[in-house]
Amino acid sequence: MNSNVISKTFSILRAFTDIQNEWGVNELSRYLKMPVSSTHRMISMLKDEHILEYSELTNKYRVGSDFIRMASIVSTNVDVKRVVRPQLESLASELRHSVYFGLYYPQHTKLSFVDSVKSSFALQYVLEIGVLQPVHIAASGKTILAYLSDSEIEDVFDKEGESQDKRNEIKEELKKIKSQGYAITANERKEGALSIGAPIFDAGSKVIGSIICVIPIGDYQKELEGSYIEKIKEAALNISYKLGYRKV
Repeated sequence: MNSNVISKTFSILRAFTDIQNEWGVNELSRYLKMPVSSTHRMISMLKDEHILEYSELTNKYRVGSDFIRMASIVSTNVDVKRVVRPQLESLASELRHSVYFGLYYPQHTKLSFVDSVKSSFALQYVLEIGVLQPVHIAASGKTILAYLSDSEIEDVFDKEGESQDKRNEIKEELKKIKSQGYAITANERKEGALSIGAPIFDAGSKVIGSIICVIPIGDYQKELEGSYIEKIKEAALNISYKLGYRKV
């Protein structure tokens, strides 16, 4: 099999995973700008291998049983930190401040910072690695909390013993965070530190953690805020994409 065929095969698979779940031969041919005959031949080959299957109900092709099996094995064994690390290094280099990856543990309703890249600046704020932390405070937690269900959010509040007034205040903040896709907080997890965070999602569109940049308040440059936000959101989206997330 030559490289051109392999490339086209992956283009077909990406269409099913990244664009839409089902395709007819003609519409897939138009989308990929491939001849109908070539598209049909390759789809038939993938069908024979159970990578794709034909739906009698819709008269279209969809992801097959063996593709689902292989994807499940890969996703179960994926090392999230290995996926995240290059993005952390790149982001820390661009922003010149420390960045952290926080992983959410639903069984504890808390997060833990599991990896980081420290700034080369003499003045920096260090967050503890591997320690369970509240998820209802700071950008690292609130960018996760904003994407949990109402019942999960209430469970977090119950376990943290928050008053009704405080709950209402945080809920209003969460609405804004969810609509804009990021959070900025100061003096919440670490006094004197400002953090900007964005959520990370898995293949099931479930929030699993956050990526944050931690900046000493005295060093924060308001005029660079837009750039900080853009780069952090981009890094979070890149990580999510590598974990199988597809933004709809």
